[in-house]
Amino acid sequence: MARLVVMGGGVAGHTAATFAKKWLGKEHEVVVVTPNSQWNWIPSNIWVGVGQMTKKDVVFPLAPVYAKAGIEYKQALATEIHPEGKEGDETPYIVIKSTKEDSKGELEELSYDYLINATGPKLNFDATPGLGNGQGQMGEHTVSVCTAEHAVHANEELKKIFEKAKAGERQKILVGTGHGTCTCQGAAFEYIFNIEHEAKKAGVREMLDIKWISNEAFLGDFGMGGLHMKVGGYTVSSKLFAESLYAERDVDFIIGAHTSKVEAGKIEYELLDGTTHEEEFDFAMLIPPFSGVGFKAFAKDGSDITDKLFLPNGFMRVDAKYDAGAYENWKASDWPSTY
Repeated sequence: MARLVVMGGGVAGHTAATFAKKWLGKEHEVVVVTPNSQWNWIPSNIWVGVGQMTKKDVVFPLAPVYAKAGIEYKQALATEIHPEGKEGDETPYIVIKSTKEDSKGELEELSYDYLINATGPKLNFDATPGLGNGQGQMGEHTVSVCTAEHAVHANEELKKIFEKAKAGERQKILVGTGHGTCTCQGAAFEYIFNIEHEAKKAGVREMLDIKWISNEAFLGDFGMGGLHMKVGGYTVSSKLFAESLYAERDVDFIIGAHTSKVEAGKIEYELLDGTTHEEEFDFAMLIPPFSGVGFKAFAKDGSDITDKLFLPNGFMRVDAKYDAGAYENWKASDWPSTY
């Protein structure tokens, strides 16, 4: 019997674990290690952030799901990887720290035959002064929709903005990326237009100045050079789609911008030409950049090999090629039969 350990219980880790167990059956062991007791469907946090969904709608408890699937579930934070084992025992293992209330902080060595790193990224709020609180968490000046809890808070703050607008106070809303290296523009893009739509429904749209700020090279870039979609029988670029949408909804924008500092009611940003500017706000949702979660890795003799397994930003080094390759090398079996 082999043991497969999956670090992380988000979209990737949960999918890997459940399919692995389905395919491997009872002959092999699948273990999920995640510090969270609940699973969050993150793409729907943008709806929680405007009150169209509740936190309960986008989370569910993991333990019952894994018990039913025959997957061992450990509510813990993986902190170290020992791929060569240790002196006297070459069995690879990870070190995990319990996050359960009755055993919080307790350490355990968990051996494995195969290991999947699916932790997802760390929300690196502190990369931008003022965006974080200096302790790795979101700061007090902005909101976020990166977690269900963040999205609940964002909705609470947005309600206050709408109430001020109803009272006749003009409000400035700023949504986008909180650093020049951000890579998750899509969620912010969806959220800004959710806000715009809800403002219309609430009858306060005319009292809001809504602005987008992003490190994108162009509107509709989404951090991946744009895309094409079929709309009404026509193939449309995301650039044309986004430019039309911003114009139609009267949403102003700043692109090619690196948010360099966040203060109460104000950000500083730098453009590609090197000029620096300021933008004021009453409500700001700025997506943070991502980094690795901060694993440490050790060789059999106890020496630190973190730099061999992980990049300087904390992400794991991989030997995979992610380009499409030559067309003549494609074949039908490259894609799964079901999605």
